[in-house]
Amino acid sequence: MDDTDLTPLRQAMQTAPDDLEARLALLQALVAAAQWQEADDVSLPMRQHEAPPHGALALLAIVSGKMERWEEVVQTCQQALELQPDDALLLFNLGTALAHQDDVQAAREAFEKAIEQQEDWAELQYNWGTVLLRQEHYTDALDAFERATELRESYPEAHFNCGNVHAMKGLEANGSLDYYEIDCAINAYKRAIQHRPGYPAALYNLGMLYGRMGSDEGLRIWDQYLEATDALDEEETFRMRAQEYKRDLQDRLR
Repeated sequence: MDDTDLTPLRQAMQTAPDDLEARLALLQALVAAAQWQEADDVSLPMRQHEAPPHGALALLAIVSGKMERWEEVVQTCQQALELQPDDALLLFNLGTALAHQDDVQAAREAFEKAIEQQEDWAELQYNWGTVLLRQEHYTDALDAFERATELRESYPEAHFNCGNVHAMKGLEANGSLDYYEIDCAINAYKRAIQHRPGYPAALYNLGMLYGRMGSDEGLRIWDQYLEATDALDEEETFRMRAQEYKRDLQDRLR
Protein backbone atom coordinates (compact mmCIF):
# COMPACT_ATOMS: atom_id res chain seq x y z
CA MET A 1 0.00 0.00 0.00
CA ASP A 2 1.48 3.33 -1.05
CA ASP A 3 0.94 6.78 0.41
CA THR A 4 -1.82 7.56 -2.10
CA ASP A 5 -3.89 4.65 -0.79
CA LEU A 6 -3.53 5.96 2.76
CA THR A 7 -4.70 9.49 1.94
CA PRO A 8 -8.48 8.90 2.14
CA LEU A 9 -8.06 6.97 5.39
CA ARG A 10 -6.03 9.80 6.88
CA GLN A 11 -8.63 12.33 5.74
CA ALA A 12 -11.44 10.27 7.27
CA MET A 13 -9.67 10.17 10.63
CA GLN A 14 -8.84 13.87 10.54
CA THR A 15 -12.49 14.64 9.81
CA ALA A 16 -13.69 12.52 12.73
CA PRO A 17 -10.77 12.01 15.16
CA ASP A 18 -13.05 10.43 17.78
CA ASP A 19 -14.37 7.84 15.34
CA LEU A 20 -12.62 4.65 16.50
CA GLU A 21 -13.63 2.74 13.39
CA ALA A 22 -11.98 5.33 11.14
CA ARG A 23 -8.89 5.30 13.33
CA LEU A 24 -8.80 1.50 13.31
CA ALA A 25 -9.07 1.39 9.52
CA LEU A 26 -6.10 3.73 9.20
CA LEU A 27 -4.14 1.76 11.79
CA GLN A 28 -4.71 -1.48 9.89
CA ALA A 29 -3.46 0.14 6.69
CA LEU A 30 -0.40 1.61 8.37
CA VAL A 31 0.54 -1.75 9.87
CA ALA A 32 0.14 -3.38 6.45
CA ALA A 33 2.40 -0.66 5.01
CA ALA A 34 4.94 -1.07 7.86
CA GLN A 35 4.76 2.65 8.66
CA TRP A 36 5.43 2.10 12.32
CA GLN A 37 5.96 5.60 13.67
CA GLU A 38 2.71 6.91 12.20
CA ALA A 39 0.95 3.73 13.31
CA ASP A 40 2.21 4.39 16.84
CA ASP A 41 0.93 7.97 16.72
CA VAL A 42 -2.46 6.89 15.38
CA SER A 43 -2.79 4.15 17.98
CA LEU A 44 -2.14 6.42 20.97
CA PRO A 45 -5.81 7.32 21.68
CA MET A 46 -6.71 3.63 21.46
CA ARG A 47 -3.97 2.69 23.90
CA GLN A 48 -5.23 5.37 26.28
CA HIS A 49 -8.84 4.23 25.92
CA GLU A 50 -10.23 2.31 28.92
CA ALA A 51 -11.72 -0.33 26.65
CA PRO A 52 -10.11 -0.26 23.19
CA PRO A 53 -11.99 -2.12 20.46
CA HIS A 54 -11.19 -5.80 20.68
CA GLY A 55 -10.31 -5.85 17.00
CA ALA A 56 -7.60 -3.28 17.69
CA LEU A 57 -5.78 -5.20 20.42
CA ALA A 58 -3.73 -7.44 18.12
CA LEU A 59 -2.72 -4.40 16.05
CA LEU A 60 -1.80 -2.45 19.19
CA ALA A 61 0.40 -5.34 20.32
CA ILE A 62 2.17 -5.44 16.95
CA VAL A 63 2.82 -1.69 16.98
CA SER A 64 4.02 -1.69 20.59
CA GLY A 65 6.35 -4.57 19.73
CA LYS A 66 7.85 -2.64 16.81
CA MET A 67 8.46 0.22 19.23
CA GLU A 68 9.97 -2.28 21.74
CA ARG A 69 7.53 -1.51 24.55
CA TRP A 70 7.50 -5.11 25.72
CA GLU A 71 5.52 -4.72 28.94
CA GLU A 72 2.77 -2.99 26.96
CA VAL A 73 2.77 -5.88 24.48
CA VAL A 74 2.38 -8.40 27.29
CA GLN A 75 -0.52 -6.52 28.85
CA THR A 76 -2.30 -6.00 25.51
CA CYS A 77 -1.93 -9.62 24.44
CA GLN A 78 -3.11 -10.93 27.80
CA GLN A 79 -6.16 -8.67 27.60
CA ALA A 80 -7.00 -9.90 24.09
CA LEU A 81 -6.36 -13.56 24.95
CA GLU A 82 -9.06 -13.42 27.61
CA LEU A 83 -11.53 -13.33 24.70
CA GLN A 84 -9.48 -15.26 22.12
CA PRO A 85 -7.33 -17.75 24.07
CA ASP A 86 -6.40 -19.73 20.93
CA ASP A 87 -5.32 -16.84 18.72
CA ALA A 88 -1.92 -17.88 17.31
CA LEU A 89 -0.82 -14.31 16.44
CA LEU A 90 -1.57 -13.02 19.94
CA LEU A 91 0.25 -15.98 21.50
CA PHE A 92 3.20 -15.40 19.18
CA ASN A 93 3.41 -11.71 20.08
CA LEU A 94 3.05 -12.54 23.77
CA GLY A 95 5.86 -15.09 23.59
CA THR A 96 8.10 -12.66 21.73
CA ALA A 97 7.56 -9.94 24.33
CA LEU A 98 8.12 -12.33 27.24
CA ALA A 99 11.35 -13.53 25.65
CA HIS A 100 12.55 -9.92 25.42
CA GLN A 101 11.74 -9.59 29.13
CA ASP A 102 13.84 -12.73 29.81
CA ASP A 103 10.81 -14.65 31.05
CA VAL A 104 11.96 -17.59 28.97
CA GLN A 105 9.69 -20.30 30.42
CA ALA A 106 6.55 -18.20 30.00
CA ALA A 107 7.64 -17.33 26.46
CA ARG A 108 8.12 -21.02 25.69
CA GLU A 109 4.64 -21.83 26.97
CA ALA A 110 3.10 -19.09 24.83
CA PHE A 111 4.92 -20.30 21.71
CA GLU A 112 3.90 -23.90 22.35
CA LYS A 113 0.25 -22.87 22.66
CA ALA A 114 0.58 -20.97 19.39
CA ILE A 115 2.11 -24.01 17.68
CA GLU A 116 -0.90 -26.06 18.72
CA GLN A 117 -2.96 -23.66 16.61
CA GLN A 118 -0.57 -23.02 13.70
CA GLU A 119 2.37 -25.37 13.39
CA ASP A 120 3.38 -24.38 9.84
CA TRP A 121 4.64 -20.88 10.66
CA ALA A 122 8.38 -20.43 10.14
CA GLU A 123 8.84 -17.40 12.42
CA LEU A 124 6.92 -19.12 15.20
CA GLN A 125 9.08 -22.25 14.96
CA TYR A 126 12.19 -20.05 14.92
CA ASN A 127 11.20 -18.03 17.99
CA TRP A 128 10.27 -21.21 19.83
CA GLY A 129 13.70 -22.57 18.96
CA THR A 130 15.43 -19.50 20.38
CA VAL A 131 13.86 -19.93 23.81
CA LEU A 132 14.56 -23.67 23.78
CA LEU A 133 18.18 -22.84 22.95
CA ARG A 134 18.34 -20.41 25.86
CA GLN A 135 17.11 -23.22 28.10
CA GLU A 136 19.81 -25.51 26.64
CA HIS A 137 17.26 -27.95 25.22
CA TYR A 138 19.50 -28.47 22.22
CA THR A 139 17.70 -31.34 20.50
CA ASP A 140 14.29 -29.67 20.66
CA ALA A 141 15.79 -26.33 19.61
CA LEU A 142 17.43 -27.95 16.58
CA ASP A 143 14.14 -29.58 15.61
CA ALA A 144 12.42 -26.18 15.75
CA PHE A 145 15.08 -24.42 13.68
CA GLU A 146 15.12 -27.19 11.10
CA ARG A 147 11.34 -27.04 10.89
CA ALA A 148 11.63 -23.28 10.28
CA THR A 149 14.02 -23.88 7.38
CA GLU A 150 11.68 -26.52 5.94
CA LEU A 151 8.87 -24.00 5.98
CA ARG A 152 11.08 -21.24 4.55
CA GLU A 153 14.32 -22.37 2.97
CA SER A 154 15.63 -18.81 2.65
CA TYR A 155 15.79 -18.16 6.40
CA PRO A 156 19.40 -17.26 7.24
CA GLU A 157 18.78 -16.75 10.97
CA ALA A 158 17.30 -20.23 11.30
CA HIS A 159 20.22 -21.82 9.43
CA PHE A 160 22.58 -19.79 11.64
CA ASN A 161 20.99 -21.09 14.82
CA CYS A 162 21.07 -24.66 13.46
CA GLY A 163 24.80 -24.07 13.25
CA ASN A 164 24.93 -22.73 16.80
CA VAL A 165 23.16 -25.79 18.18
CA HIS A 166 25.44 -28.20 16.31
CA ALA A 167 28.49 -26.20 17.44
CA MET A 168 27.42 -26.37 21.09
CA LYS A 169 26.79 -30.10 20.78
CA GLY A 170 30.15 -30.53 19.05
CA LEU A 171 32.27 -28.96 21.77
CA GLU A 172 32.81 -31.67 24.37
CA ALA A 173 33.19 -30.83 28.05
CA ASN A 174 36.78 -32.13 28.01
CA GLY A 175 37.70 -29.77 25.17
CA SER A 176 37.62 -32.38 22.42
CA LEU A 177 35.51 -32.03 19.27
CA ASP A 178 32.65 -34.16 17.98
CA TYR A 179 33.51 -33.82 14.30
CA TYR A 180 30.12 -34.99 13.09
CA GLU A 181 28.42 -32.13 14.95
CA ILE A 182 31.15 -29.69 13.90
CA ASP A 183 30.68 -30.66 10.25
CA CYS A 184 26.92 -30.12 10.61
CA ALA A 185 27.57 -26.71 12.18
CA ILE A 186 29.90 -25.70 9.35
CA ASN A 187 27.36 -26.68 6.71
CA ALA A 188 24.58 -24.80 8.54
CA TYR A 189 26.69 -21.62 8.79
CA LYS A 190 27.51 -21.91 5.09
CA ARG A 191 23.81 -22.17 4.25
CA ALA A 192 23.15 -19.08 6.35
CA ILE A 193 25.84 -17.18 4.42
CA GLN A 194 24.47 -18.48 1.12
CA HIS A 195 21.09 -16.97 1.95
CA ARG A 196 22.61 -13.79 3.38
CA PRO A 197 25.99 -13.09 1.77
CA GLY A 198 28.35 -11.37 4.18
CA TYR A 199 26.33 -12.46 7.24
CA PRO A 200 28.68 -11.22 10.00
CA ALA A 201 27.64 -13.53 12.84
CA ALA A 202 27.73 -16.64 10.65
CA LEU A 203 31.15 -15.75 9.24
CA TYR A 204 32.47 -15.03 12.73
CA ASN A 205 31.23 -18.31 14.20
CA LEU A 206 32.47 -20.23 11.16
CA GLY A 207 35.89 -18.66 11.61
CA MET A 208 35.87 -19.68 15.25
CA LEU A 209 35.11 -23.31 14.34
CA TYR A 210 37.83 -23.50 11.72
CA GLY A 211 40.19 -21.97 14.27
CA ARG A 212 39.33 -24.66 16.82
CA MET A 213 40.00 -27.26 14.14
CA GLY A 214 43.30 -25.65 13.15
CA SER A 215 42.16 -25.46 9.51
CA ASP A 216 43.72 -23.01 7.07
CA GLU A 217 40.19 -22.47 5.72
CA GLY A 218 39.76 -20.26 8.77
CA LEU A 219 42.15 -17.68 7.28
CA ARG A 220 39.89 -17.24 4.26
CA ILE A 221 36.79 -16.97 6.44
CA TRP A 222 38.38 -14.37 8.72
CA ASP A 223 39.29 -12.32 5.65
CA GLN A 224 35.68 -12.57 4.44
CA TYR A 225 34.40 -11.49 7.85
CA LEU A 226 36.76 -8.51 8.02
CA GLU A 227 35.78 -7.42 4.51
CA ALA A 228 32.04 -7.81 5.23
CA THR A 229 32.22 -5.76 8.44
CA ASP A 230 34.61 -3.05 7.28
CA ALA A 231 31.96 -0.31 7.52
CA LEU A 232 30.01 -1.71 10.50
CA ASP A 233 30.82 0.23 13.65
CA GLU A 234 28.83 -2.20 15.80
CA GLU A 235 31.24 -4.99 14.82
CA GLU A 236 34.40 -3.13 15.92
CA THR A 237 35.01 -5.22 19.06
CA PHE A 238 34.47 -8.45 17.14
CA ARG A 239 36.71 -7.22 14.34
CA MET A 240 39.59 -6.74 16.79
CA ARG A 241 39.04 -10.25 18.13
CA ALA A 242 38.85 -11.65 14.60
CA GLN A 243 42.20 -10.09 13.74
CA GLU A 244 43.71 -11.67 16.86
CA TYR A 245 42.21 -15.06 16.04
CA LYS A 246 43.50 -14.82 12.47
CA ARG A 247 47.05 -14.03 13.66
CA ASP A 248 46.87 -16.88 16.18
CA LEU A 249 45.75 -19.31 13.47
CA GLN A 250 48.52 -18.12 11.16
CA ASP A 251 51.07 -18.77 13.92
CA ARG A 252 49.74 -22.26 14.53
CA LEU A 253 49.81 -23.12 10.83
CA ARG A 254 53.46 -22.12 10.36
